[in-house]
Amino acid sequence: MKNNIRFDLSDYLIHFFRDVNLETGSHIYLPEHCGFNNQHHACFIDAKYLLRLSLRSHKIFSSWSYRNGQRTVYGDSPVVCFTDMPIAAYLETGVRRLERNEKIGLYAIVLPKEQMFNYGARPVIYGLDQHNNARCSQGRNGERILDETALPLIEQYRYVTYVPGKIDWTHEREWRWPYRGDINNFLNHIKEYGIP
Repeated sequence: MKNNIRFDLSDYLIHFFRDVNLETGSHIYLPEHCGFNNQHHACFIDAKYLLRLSLRSHKIFSSWSYRNGQRTVYGDSPVVCFTDMPIAAYLETGVRRLERNEKIGLYAIVLPKEQMFNYGARPVIYGLDQHNNARCSQGRNGERILDETALPLIEQYRYVTYVPGKIDWTHEREWRWPYRGDINNFLNHIKEYGIP
């Protein structure tokens, strides 16, 4: 990164894997068949397993990041989420957050920020202008769609709710990489087999 003299900047994006309990409303979709010696038969799946699954399948799996049974990703595109912070800061923060039982993991894939930008990853937008309050409607597949006068549909995956004092994810310095394939095939594949 040119002119990088700040200690809090990084040339990399970090996609971390966290432990997942499939019985909670904060689940993810997984392939039903994960390959030789890579099967899950429990509702609790640890982060190390998810990293191994990603490496063996040569994929980082996109999702809508469900919390309490509701999608937190707006629009009609599932995403891969990243954090934009130096690796040392990420590890320090991760250890502290794990001690508080927060949803984070220390297993991660680190990718060059410039390359991910060229592939379509973008920084999120925390909140909208006060005059464009985030009113959303529910799509037929569970999508949360914002009024397009506030944010075009193609950019809605970047929106993250921000309510000072109540909802604040700015510490994650999040980037998102949207899935731009055929969403109907994606959803049908999930229903039949798990994630593609």
